[in-house]
Amino acid sequence: MRRALFRRPSPALVIACLALGGVLGGTSYATVTQVPRGSVGTPQLKNRAVTTPKLANNSVTSAKIRNGTLVQADFARGQLRAGPAGPAGPAGPPGLSGLERNETTGPSNSTTSKTTFLACPEGKRLVGGGARLSNSTLPVGIIASFPDNDNVWRATAREMAATAASWSLTVYTVCANAS
Repeated sequence: MRRALFRRPSPALVIACLALGGVLGGTSYATVTQVPRGSVGTPQLKNRAVTTPKLANNSVTSAKIRNGTLVQADFARGQLRAGPAGPAGPAGPPGLSGLERNETTGPSNSTTSKTTFLACPEGKRLVGGGARLSNSTLPVGIIASFPDNDNVWRATAREMAATAASWSLTVYTVCANAS
């Protein structure tokens, strides 16, 4: 015969549990009903004790908020009106103007090493540049490509293995008006 896993509680245990519930519940009820209205305030509350879920809907109204206590982060985007425009600040530096790209290509031959450079036109400053090879299938590589100073871009390429084929090195600059 199988034994039951759970036994029925004894009548004494049931009465003891009911008595304990009545005593605890009665004490809690008496405590809540005997607290005078307005007796719990800021000194009695711990920090962060009152949270949004504990507040009833519409229990905090604008009349209950002290002036000057809200900051911009307390409002949703678009709820605050913009204030009057402030005074104009000083003019900033001018941006780029007269942007242009120039390029030059060195001779096309089978020289083992080539250096090509290009300067920006008069009155303009170098803002960028680069280099490329005319025949990318040859064993030739760009070993340097850099701004030589404020106005010149320089590049050097070299054959990695001897070849009798012709190739050329092109250098380009990006220049803009100097301010």
